Amino acid sequence: MLTDTNVSTSLEEFIMLIDFSEILKTFGFSNQEISNRLDISIAKVELIKSKQLYPNKALAQKIIRFSKQKVSLTPPVVADDFQFGQPIKLKRVIFSIILIIFVSLLFTGFGHQPFWVFLLVLLIGLFVTLPSCFNDYWLINRNGLKINIFSSSGTTKLAQLLHIIPITQRTIPYQDIDHINIIYRTRPRTSPFDINPDIFQLVCTLKNNQELSIDLNVSFEENLLNLVTIFTYQGVDVYDQQRILLALTKKENLFQKFNPKFS
Repeated sequence: MLTDTNVSTSLEEFIMLIDFSEILKTFGFSNQEISNRLDISIAKVELIKSKQLYPNKALAQKIIRFSKQKVSLTPPVVADDFQFGQPIKLKRVIFSIILIIFVSLLFTGFGHQPFWVFLLVLLIGLFVTLPSCFNDYWLINRNGLKINIFSSSGTTKLAQLLHIIPITQRTIPYQDIDHINIIYRTRPRTSPFDINPDIFQLVCTLKNNQELSIDLNVSFEENLLNLVTIFTYQGVDVYDQQRILLALTKKENLFQKFNPKFS
């Protein structure tokens, strides 16, 4: 735990250096007393003590004052946007269309089938298969969350992919987010050769009770702490009831942690 001195630190260092659980346990107050002093629920106190809640900046400062430690927080450095999903590049779409044309020709024997058969296969590829290969994607930075949303209509989505119709964009400022949960769910596996990833998500609950899920992948694990620092600094509580961040700081493999029979 930090000593009672002035310390200037980034929020990432702040999270790593200060053990909120130990701070709250050290003073010997009951959960009810801590709840009253910090003006939070007893449930929140218990989650902080069990390292399942990373408090937002305002609450973190309350805890620091409660502990009589003096820490000066500086905003976390964000060099680039955090990106989830694959932004759509016109070159990739054109390449996919050329591939669909080739596959359509292959399935119809390069002209040995009637033209209408080739045309039918091509239209299915363009309006059904191609749009399903591209999904919504997210950008997260110090200003908030931006979702790039495609239409559910195959025809409209194809036009969006070709940049004929603009993609719908929605920006969610941090003040509209109530809290975020880090979630890891295992998938049923019938074989050790099943290499499909488990479900790893950030679930954002907005203040209007709407939930938005952002899919993560294993390669993002090393950046998760940096992302949590942005959320907490921007005033958003981050719940980690599976203690995933703690596991990552210990260099644990999440798949092995949650799928012990396959480790």
